[in-house]
Amino acid sequence: MKYRFTLLKSFSVLLLMMMLTGIAQLASAQTKINVKGVVKDATGNVLPGATVNIQGTTQSTTTDVNGAFKMEVAEGSTLKISFVSMITKFIEVTKNTTTLNIVLEDSNKQLNEVVVVGYGTQKRSDVTGSVTTVPKSRLSQLPVTNVLQAVEGAVAGVTVTTSSSIPGRQPSVTVRGQNSISAASGPFVVVDGIPLTKSGGSLNDINPNDIASMEILKDASAVAIYGANGSQGVILITTKRGTTGKPVIRYNGYAGYENLGHILEPRGPASFTQKFLDYESQNHLTQQFPEPVYNNSERANYAAGRTIDWVKEVTQQGFMQDHNLSVTGGTPDVKYFLSGDYLKQKGVIKGYQYNRASVRSNLDVNVTSYLSVGANLYFANNNYDGGRANLLNATAMSPYGNIYNADGTYAIYPMAPEQLYVNPLLGLTTDQINRSVNISGNGYAEVKFGGVLKGLKYRLNAGYTYLPTRVDGYSGRLANTPLGSATAVSSETNSYTLDNLLLYTRDFGKHRIDFTGLYSAQQRKYFISGIAGTGYINDETVI
Repeated sequence: MKYRFTLLKSFSVLLLMMMLTGIAQLASAQTKINVKGVVKDATGNVLPGATVNIQGTTQSTTTDVNGAFKMEVAEGSTLKISFVSMITKFIEVTKNTTTLNIVLEDSNKQLNEVVVVGYGTQKRSDVTGSVTTVPKSRLSQLPVTNVLQAVEGAVAGVTVTTSSSIPGRQPSVTVRGQNSISAASGPFVVVDGIPLTKSGGSLNDINPNDIASMEILKDASAVAIYGANGSQGVILITTKRGTTGKPVIRYNGYAGYENLGHILEPRGPASFTQKFLDYESQNHLTQQFPEPVYNNSERANYAAGRTIDWVKEVTQQGFMQDHNLSVTGGTPDVKYFLSGDYLKQKGVIKGYQYNRASVRSNLDVNVTSYLSVGANLYFANNNYDGGRANLLNATAMSPYGNIYNADGTYAIYPMAPEQLYVNPLLGLTTDQINRSVNISGNGYAEVKFGGVLKGLKYRLNAGYTYLPTRVDGYSGRLANTPLGSATAVSSETNSYTLDNLLLYTRDFGKHRIDFTGLYSAQQRKYFISGIAGTGYINDETVI
């Protein structure tokens, strides 16, 4: 038997070696493709010395005097083609990739892009401060409720933190780190030249589909014109404008499900009872409790084998949908943009939801060759209504507890007589109204001078924002409030902005002058009132 075991063992080792050899041969037999190509610039000139690298490896080559190259590349690899002062290009190799005609764009073109910088625009090549432009693809292609969620991880020096996934909860953002120990460190937000931050509004009020560009001013020189308001950085948002031509109607919508990515798994029934058995054993209480559950209300469920997954009871499959309809068009002298949006999000925790309805209208008119006027009107309604389930309490409940009383209402203490934790679903019995409205309008008038004053223009910006909010709530007997408790809080914010701008831009050969003079006035009035009551005879008489 020993000799037979040795033969079997040797045969197993040989078989294993053959399998490993086959796997190695299979890996080495990965499809190789002979790729050849020519690298040129946008004008058609060949680029000798361009580097062609297989991304993720050290294998690379350079183009010859004719801009040509040849390489043996594994299918599925990515070629990285780069050249000095050119934008690097990436090409994925497929089985049909044999001959490539690669055109690299001049990176200097990016320097001629126009970017928005405090109260005006400049060529990127002329910008001396630290200004970052958020990629437009992130603004329009990501399904987000708040534009900051699209910025997260996309802009260097800007930290966006999503501390909660509650529907409608706005992420926090810092530019170049935390700049204060106790004061707020959020940046100053300006939309179409009118401050949003100081008006009581939030970026939840802005529909991401309406945004044409978004610049972030980060260093001292870039934000200097905003004074103390720019001490934490500045976010400049420009909304979409009308275009010349026939009306163009666009619809953009999406819908999708949301689920918890990492579901917390509390103690299961077996582990839960074992914990109590261990407690009994260590404290010599084995004879005192006939069942391995502590509370009287749990014993019937334990005897019948009924268990509750409390985390499952307070969670649900979330759903999010957004519908945006816009119309744009106009003539060379009159251009318009009109947009309407409706967003609805149901959270993954029961009771949490967020609805937003918004309308935007932008109008630009060239009255004469030297006078232009325009107006922007915006309305947004935010709805955070509803009671909320408690996920924290759900993780502390016994699997043998009781969700309901005999009459079908929620049991206040699922593990009675234990009163440390209340039913995590009690919040669903409360009534809550939590809404805000943002109504804003701003207009401008711009005069351009000619003759010896060519390049000089005067611009007047005027904006007004009205933002009422309402937060009402009632907690009654079903929510463990025996006397009932009601609150009602309302607030109003009225703010206006008036900017007088004198701008001068002129090119003199290779030289350029950019001058901006500003006189600005801002005012904000805030009023809040609230009332609270308790001692209601019953819950039905509360309005």
